[in-house]
Amino acid sequence: MKKSTLFPLCLTGAFLVVYCFLPRMLLAQDPVVDGVVTPNGVLGSPGARRLTLNEAVALALKNNRDVLLAQSEVARAAAAHKEAKAPFRPAIFLGSGLAATKGFPLSIEGSAPSIFQVSAQQSFLNPNLRNLERQAGQMEAAVTKTLEQKRDDVVAQTVLTYLDLDRSRRSLQYVKGQAQSLSEAEQIMAERVRAGLDAPIEDTRAKLNTARSRSAMTGVQNQIAMLEFTLRDLTGIPQSDSLALEPAEVPALPADDTLEQLIARARENNEGIRALEDEVHAKQYQVRSEEGSNWPRVNLVAQYGLFSEFNNFARYFQRFSRNNITAGISIMVPLWDRYRTSALISKAEAELAAARLRLSDARATIARQIRQIWADAQQQSASREVARLELELSRRSLDVVLAQFEEGRVNRLSVEHARGDENQKWITFLDASYQSEKARLELLRLSGEIRNVFR
Repeated sequence: MKKSTLFPLCLTGAFLVVYCFLPRMLLAQDPVVDGVVTPNGVLGSPGARRLTLNEAVALALKNNRDVLLAQSEVARAAAAHKEAKAPFRPAIFLGSGLAATKGFPLSIEGSAPSIFQVSAQQSFLNPNLRNLERQAGQMEAAVTKTLEQKRDDVVAQTVLTYLDLDRSRRSLQYVKGQAQSLSEAEQIMAERVRAGLDAPIEDTRAKLNTARSRSAMTGVQNQIAMLEFTLRDLTGIPQSDSLALEPAEVPALPADDTLEQLIARARENNEGIRALEDEVHAKQYQVRSEEGSNWPRVNLVAQYGLFSEFNNFARYFQRFSRNNITAGISIMVPLWDRYRTSALISKAEAELAAARLRLSDARATIARQIRQIWADAQQQSASREVARLELELSRRSLDVVLAQFEEGRVNRLSVEHARGDENQKWITFLDASYQSEKARLELLRLSGEIRNVFR
């Protein structure tokens, strides 16, 4: 064979080897998960900050504004509880009623004129205030549980954002691959149309497919940018930092777990329901507090006053002493305040009834949500298996097309179509995996178990 003929044949053979087998060799380097390959390594730009899922959750719980705001509400409720306890602790005041007197020494704000005076007071028996103090304690407990619920919500939002960002970055690789395959197919189709092998409409169709893939790539890139912003905002990481994520997943539910068991755990562990239970108890104490307004009130009181001689006490009182002390109890018995008290009791009872309805509605709602998400989780799991099998079929089909192309039985257009189909199946599989994990994560949040998994 002449050298002029041998060189083009060798060049063509080398091209076929590189074109057909190099992409498969690179793809084979990726690890295998559930029988299909996934992109290798940590996704992110060079020099980016490495962030694991557990680190993201810890940062979110420390820096998230919603958590910090909920913590301030707990501090406020604790202060309100402390304030409600104050009447049952001694209160001591120091003051002065120093004044000049002409004639009989009149009182100043209910006390005789004095150089200085000390007064003390403490509630001893007061059903109204005592139940208000208990109500404040229950509200503090309710707000504390609301804080835990907010933490669970932030954990779920952080995990979901992290997984979605990781999934979107991986999908972008296949979207780019699909766009490249469609662009190659467009060029091949343009050549075939110019050669008269296909109708001009096929060239337009190829251009449309390429435009769609580029539009999808732009959409995924914008979604990644938004997810990166959201994750940095949730965790308190500066927006200027690039993030490199590590692969993570939501653990599967126990195989022997039943729907009724999950609902029972949710009703027992969900912090939102527990907070509503504390709110009902608080409203019960409010009713008792208003009813306690009809009962006697007993206070411990004491007062000391240092009197002056220029206030004419010696002129109008037979025995005058500069040092004076009064100590004892103050008893007040309500005789008639029926209209105001009955109105306040009715108002408190109405608020109690409303709180009980909210609790009942929350229990029914969470049972309904878990039933719905349980069904969604099963459906998403089945859809993920379908997507996995479709991906496996697409990969095998691509192998067949590549072998046929090597044998000269199909053209490059068929290869590009097969590669585009495989990339699309990858995108579908990643999305199905994400939706399945999203359903499992929501079940963990509603059942109150998310804090045991990610916190």
